[in-house]
Order: sequence, then C-alpha cells, then structure tokens
Amino acid sequence: MKPIDFVGAWQYALKHFLKSFLEVAFPVIAAVIDWKVPSVSLDNELKEIAPETHPDPERFDKLIRFRLISGIDACLWIHFEFSNQPDPDLENHLNERCQRFFDRFGVGVTHLTVLAGEE
Repeated sequence: MKPIDFVGAWQYALKHFLKSFLEVAFPVIAAVIDWKVPSVSLDNELKEIAPETHPDPERFDKLIRFRLISGIDACLWIHFEFSNQPDPDLENHLNERCQRFFDRFGVGVTHLTVLAGEE
C-alpha cells in the first residue's frame, strides 16, 4: 500500500487555503492579518537560513510574510510534524531558527506548530 503523502496535501492546502486554515486553527493570528495585501512565501529564505528544514515524510516548514492590520510586515513560520514522536527540543529549534531569520533579514518571526500524528 502506498503511504499517504501528508506533506504534499498540507503544502497544497496552505498554498490554496491559507486564510481558511489560519481562521480555523489559529483565529487570533488570522484576525490581525490584513488579507487585502497578498502574503509572500519565503521558501528560498527559509532554505538559506535553515537548510535542515527540507520536507520529509514526517515534517515540513512554511515561512510566509504578511502585512498586519497595523500596517507592519511580519513573518509566520508554520512547522508541521506528522510523527507520533515529536522532537522534545522542537520549541528550542524553532526559536533558534526564528532568531537566525531575524539576524539575517531584520524581521521578527512568530512560529506555530501543527502536530498531526496518529495518536
């Protein structure tokens, strides 16, 4: 039996339904985004500052720049884990990567994690 492609399904969902995803899963964050201004995917910048984040069957990352309703640009790092054994140091790793991004590009990043294991 062919394994389920969780990464591909979530990548498609984020590309086509990002606003809906955030409104359902993270409504407070969705409420402060100015949805009239298109978001920008920062996948190349993500690869530059965190090459270890390449997709694999158990995880993937998405970095997106938004305009907030306050007029400030901000970035959101969404990390997906499809494992029943999430990394116990995950928050530290994400905080370090967000700091690397800030050091390189001068823009703060908020990170979210979606745990989607079977248990």
